[in-house]
Amino acid sequence: MNRSLVQGARITKARDYAHIFQQGIHSDGRFWKLIASPSGHANSRLGLAISKKICKRAVDRNLFKRLARETFRQHRDDFDLLDFVVMIKKMPNTNNQELASDLLSLLQNAKQGLKS
Repeated sequence: MNRSLVQGARITKARDYAHIFQQGIHSDGRFWKLIASPSGHANSRLGLAISKKICKRAVDRNLFKRLARETFRQHRDDFDLLDFVVMIKKMPNTNNQELASDLLSLLQNAKQGLKS
């Protein structure tokens, strides 16, 4: 069983990131920043923008990326054709469960915000 995030569910092009940053709805959680925008594709997609300014060590940046991808992958079918760009707000001093639940609540709130 392949548990990776498929290529079609990733935002990889700079123009897609630029469009989402300009047109998307911004929201903040305790640990994450999220930008959501309606997708012009057949499925929901995820983009990651984890800054070196906030996370100095590559190990930390990779941990946040893994957490974000796994949270999105597990709940991808719940999001109605939306594109998300996820960023970390600050270096959190917490466990992975709290980080994942904060991100999931942001993703669900963005879905509700774009519907209304």
